[in-house]
Amino acid sequence: MTEPTDLAPHVEPSWAEALVLELRLRDVPGDTIGDVLAEVDSHVVDSRTPAHVAFGDAVAYAERIAETVARPAPDDLRAALPTALGAAALVVTIDAAVEWWRDGTFELTGGTLALALGTVLVVGVIVRFGTPLLRVAVTAPLWRTVPALVAVMAALVGLGVLGRQWHLVTLPAAPVALAALATVALTVVLELRAAGDVDPLLAPGADRAAAEATARREAHRLLLRLAGVQAAYLVLVLAVVLGVLRLGT
Repeated sequence: MTEPTDLAPHVEPSWAEALVLELRLRDVPGDTIGDVLAEVDSHVVDSRTPAHVAFGDAVAYAERIAETVARPAPDDLRAALPTALGAAALVVTIDAAVEWWRDGTFELTGGTLALALGTVLVVGVIVRFGTPLLRVAVTAPLWRTVPALVAVMAALVGLGVLGRQWHLVTLPAAPVALAALATVALTVVLELRAAGDVDPLLAPGADRAAAEATARREAHRLLLRLAGVQAAYLVLVLAVVLGVLRLGT
């Protein structure tokens, strides 16, 4: 995958990365970003002037560029449906698998429902406000972002605990767990298919087809890694819960 330093080797890496990040956040196409980087690099070489001196702050420069060339895409919550569905299904999978091991019956409670709906809501918020959230995640110090993440998790767990006593329906645990796990697998497949829509960073005159093919492969690898993390998380949670249950019996 093409990196900013590949297109602008004479520009300070931190300045180039800040420029690319801001242009990406402002929906500037990858080929346009490649042209901008090439122009900046050429100017730096010809003038022997550092980019931060010649063009000023990278973020401010990106803002000026984006005013004329950005192609903002409307938020499409439908694109987040596989992720939201997979997150909710993972909650049900964990709950049903634990109940399958205990007595074979799955009781859908208000807690499980609240956790599932809460994860869907979180995914929706991330999609709707993705740009400002990503900006905060990248630029804000950890002492601000970590407490915010902990607060969100605490709220979800609190909803789950408060709703545990609200019983909605009792079902066989095995088919519920297997169906939920199959749903998680299906959402991973759907996300892999959706990863074909890429906008790689392109050098002037570069082969777009080859760059897009490389970007798709990288996107697929990333999604597979995330699926592996999701599976490891599922195994870890089940191991901890089952271990606690064993100690209590």
